[in-house]
Amino acid sequence: MSRGRERKPDKGAVSSSLLRDKRFNGYLRLALPHPLDAEVEAVVRAYLDGSASVRENLVNGLSGQPAAVLSAYGQRMASVAVRTGSVEALRRGIVAIGLAEGRLDDPRDNLFVLAAANDSASLIGTSLGRVIDDIQDALPPVGLRALRAFEGYRESDKSIEAMGIRRSGAGPDFLYV
Repeated sequence: MSRGRERKPDKGAVSSSLLRDKRFNGYLRLALPHPLDAEVEAVVRAYLDGSASVRENLVNGLSGQPAAVLSAYGQRMASVAVRTGSVEALRRGIVAIGLAEGRLDDPRDNLFVLAAANDSASLIGTSLGRVIDDIQDALPPVGLRALRAFEGYRESDKSIEAMGIRRSGAGPDFLYV
């Protein structure tokens, strides 16, 4: 996420409406990796690479179902980050979580995902705060505020245990469940 990177043209921008597809029902529970991950990744990339107007349109076009898919992608990328030791996978996941914030049918749904992202960050040798710092310029304001608020919770309140999430498997089979 280099700050000086040249933006790609807006032509052919990906829409978050593709995340409304019924194929995404149960997305969080699908095998990891899954071909649908690339479709969600395309939306996240379109947001990151888009102009200010593309970003605004993408965020404004989000509603419950697409936001839930982005949130689930965030949890999936937290697992991928641990599997691969990749901070970049975690960054993409946290951008997706930030996009979902304020658009979910139940705003508490992102808390579980943020707990997984927080745990993932610690397991790969960084912190949620450092990852947020890296991507803060790319996040919508409501997402950034929510991420910073979560970051400020007491450790016991933002743990995976507090959110009812656990780690499963190891190495290439690691998964937050």
